[in-house]
Amino acid sequence: MLRKPCFKPCASLLIGLLWVSCLVSAAGAETAQGSGEFNGERPRIGLVLAGGGAKGGAHVGVLKVLEGLHVPIDCIAGTSMGALVGAGYASGIPAPELEGFITGINWKSVVGGLGQRDLQPVEQKRAGETYSNSLEVGIQDGSIKLPGGLVNTSGIENLLRTYVARSRMQPNFDRLPIPFRAVATDMVTGEMVVIGRGDIATAMRASMAIPGAFAPVTTDRYILSDGGMVRNIPVDVARELCADVVIVVNLVEPEVKPEKLQTATQLLSRSMDVMIQANEELQLQSLTDRDIRIDVMMGDIGTSDFERVPDTIPLGEEAARLMTDRLRALAVSDAQYLAWREKVTAGQEIDARLTEVRYEGLQRVNPEFLAQRSQVQAGDTVDTAEISAEALRMSALQDFESVEYRLEGDAKEPALVWLPKEKRWGPDYLKMDLGVYASEGGDLGFAVYAKHTRKWINSLGAEWRNQIQLGSETQFSTSFYQPLTISQVFFVEPSAGFYRTLEDVFDDGERIATYEFNNLGGGIDLGVNLSNQAQVRAGYIYRQRDVRVDTGAALLPEGTEDDAGLMVSATFDSRDTPFNATRGMALALEYLLSDDSLGASRDWERVEMGLGMAVPVRKDIVWITVAGGSDLGSDLPADRAFMLGGPGSFPGFELGELRANQYWTASGSYLWQVKDIMSIRGQALYAGFRLQAGETYQRLDLVDEGLIYGGSVYLTGRTQVGPLTVGIGTTSADSWSLWVAVGRPIGHGTILERGIFR
Repeated sequence: MLRKPCFKPCASLLIGLLWVSCLVSAAGAETAQGSGEFNGERPRIGLVLAGGGAKGGAHVGVLKVLEGLHVPIDCIAGTSMGALVGAGYASGIPAPELEGFITGINWKSVVGGLGQRDLQPVEQKRAGETYSNSLEVGIQDGSIKLPGGLVNTSGIENLLRTYVARSRMQPNFDRLPIPFRAVATDMVTGEMVVIGRGDIATAMRASMAIPGAFAPVTTDRYILSDGGMVRNIPVDVARELCADVVIVVNLVEPEVKPEKLQTATQLLSRSMDVMIQANEELQLQSLTDRDIRIDVMMGDIGTSDFERVPDTIPLGEEAARLMTDRLRALAVSDAQYLAWREKVTAGQEIDARLTEVRYEGLQRVNPEFLAQRSQVQAGDTVDTAEISAEALRMSALQDFESVEYRLEGDAKEPALVWLPKEKRWGPDYLKMDLGVYASEGGDLGFAVYAKHTRKWINSLGAEWRNQIQLGSETQFSTSFYQPLTISQVFFVEPSAGFYRTLEDVFDDGERIATYEFNNLGGGIDLGVNLSNQAQVRAGYIYRQRDVRVDTGAALLPEGTEDDAGLMVSATFDSRDTPFNATRGMALALEYLLSDDSLGASRDWERVEMGLGMAVPVRKDIVWITVAGGSDLGSDLPADRAFMLGGPGSFPGFELGELRANQYWTASGSYLWQVKDIMSIRGQALYAGFRLQAGETYQRLDLVDEGLIYGGSVYLTGRTQVGPLTVGIGTTSADSWSLWVAVGRPIGHGTILERGIFR
C-alpha cells in the first residue's frame, strides 16, 4: 500500500527539464491530440471507475462497449464498487464473464446474510435470540466496546476472494494482466491511500468499507475505509500509474429536490454525497481535451439498490455508445485487439491438492475445534467453490468478525492457511432486546432483555451465560455451557435462576384474577448436538414454585410447592429466521416429570410438542403449525396446566385465556407480501390470513367448548425496529381479540409461544 508520492527535484534540473519538454511538446502537441498517437505509438489508456455502490454495475456495461469497439485498456484505477469491477477486469476477466458474475450475485446473501443461519450450530441458534435488533457489543475493562461496523462483512469478503481467487496469489498489482490500483481512505490521517500491493481481495474490501456500516480494514500502518471520501473518481491515480489518455466513467444521480432534505436522516445521508461530489469535481476538472468522460445517468437507482444491479448495466452501455465516435479514436485493429485480449485474459479458478491445512492468529478459539468442523482437509483436491463454502461455514460462527485465507507454496499442491479474525470486542458479549404487546381486551406486557456471554473460557469452548429480563416476565438466570469434546457434540449445562410471571386467569372468557408465579431453582442438562439443526437434552430440574393471587378472585390453589424431576427436550430448527420465517421447519418436544423420589412435593408429568413449517410461494409464504400437549393421565396441578390464547397459539383469545390439562391445535396461514421495506436485509411487510382449529380437555374453568374454530387477519413482518404484528382474530366460542406486538415476543403459554415458531 502506497501513498501518492511527491517528488522534489532540485530547482536547476527542474527548469532545464521543463525547457526541453516544452520544445518537444510544442512540436508534437497537434499530432498527439489530433490523431490519438504519441510519438508514433498507441497512447496508453487508463480506465477510471467511480465509486457508487449498486450503481457501479454500470461499469460493466461500459466495458462491454469498449470491448465491442476494440479499445484496449492499459491500466485501471477504481474506488469502492469501481474497485470491485476494475479489479476483476484487471485480473483478466472479460466483460461478458464480469456481467455474468455481477448479475449472478445473491446480494441478500452477500450483504443481508441470507442463508447464514443454516450454517450456525444449533446451540448458537437456541441460546438467546434477539428480535428488535442484531447489535452485539463487547465488555472490556469495565466499559462497552462497539464493533467496527453494523453489517457482517463475511459474505462480502468471501465473494471478493472467490471472484479473484487466482489473482490473490500475485502480491504486486503491476504484474496483474492489467496494472491496477484501488483507492481507500486512511481514517487516522484522512488522506488517500493508493493500494498497489498485497491481497487484491483485501484491497477491494478496504476501498468499499463504508464507515459505520462495514468495519475498516486494519493494517500495521493504516485503518482503511471507503475511498470515496477522498477520491471517488481517481483520475490522478490513473495518470500516475500509466495513462496518456484517461477514460472516466462517472455515475450521475438526478439533482436532489429540496423537499427530500427535510429530516435528520435525509440530511445526514446527503452530507456524505456532498463530500464525495466535492472531490469528484476536482478530479473531473483535471480532464483534458484528449480524455473521455462517460456520464452514466442513473435515474432512480441508488447506492444501496443492490438488487437492481442488473438494471445498471444497460445504462452503462447506453452512456458509452453516446461516446462511440471519440472512443473509436482509441481503437486498434482486430489482430492487435485479439493479441491484447489473449494476453490479458486469465481464469480465476483454483483446482489444487492441499498438502496442509492450518489456522493462524487465534488467541481464544481452539484451532482443533475448527479442524474437526471443517469439511476441507489436507490431502483433499479442492476448487474455489469448496474453499469458499468452508469460509462461509467458519464465518457463521459467532466468534469471528471475518474469515480470510491464503494459499502458500506450489499452486498445484499448496498449503491452505486460514486466518479467522476473532471479534475485537470479545470475549465478553452483551445483547439487548425490547418487546411490547397490547390487546384491546386488556392484555399489556413489555420486556426489557439483556444477555451477557463469556466465550471460550477453556479449550473446549465453555461459555458462561447470564440473562436478565424485566417486565411482565422477569428473569435472572445464569448457566455454564461446557462442551465435553473438542467437536462440541456432547455437552453439560448446569443452571440456576429466578423467574417471575404475572398471568391472568379467566372463567368462561371473563378475566377474574391476576396471579403471580415465582420460581426459584436450578438444574443440570446433558445434551448432544446432532447437527446444525438438531439437539437433544435430558437432565434434572428443581423449582420451588410460589403461587400467589395478585388481584381478583382466588381460583388457583395458593402456596409454595417443590417441583423436581426429569426434563427431556428435543429441538429441530431449519428456519431462515426465528421470526416470520420465509422457509424452513421448527420442531420442539418437551417432557417433564415431577416425582417425590427426586425431591418434589407433588407428582405429575406432562408432554408437549409443536411443529411449524414455512413454505415460500414466490414472494408470499404459507405457514402451517400443529401443537398438542397431554398430562399423560397424571394429576397435573392447575398452575402447571397448558395455556392457549394470543397470536402465538390461538388468535381470538387473550393470552393464556384457556387453561387445560390436554389440548391440540392446528392452523394454516397465507401471507401476501405487500411492502418490500429493505429486500437486501429480508425486511418486508405481509398481509396474512389464518384459519385454525383446536380443542381443550379438562379446562380449569370446567367449560367444554368442544371443537373450536378461529380465523384472523393481520399485518406482520420484520422491520427496521424489529418484528411488528397488528391483527384481529375471532373464534367460534364468541370471543375476539385485537392486538399489536413490537419487538421481542411476549408470551408464556404453549410451546408455540415459547419461541418455536413466530
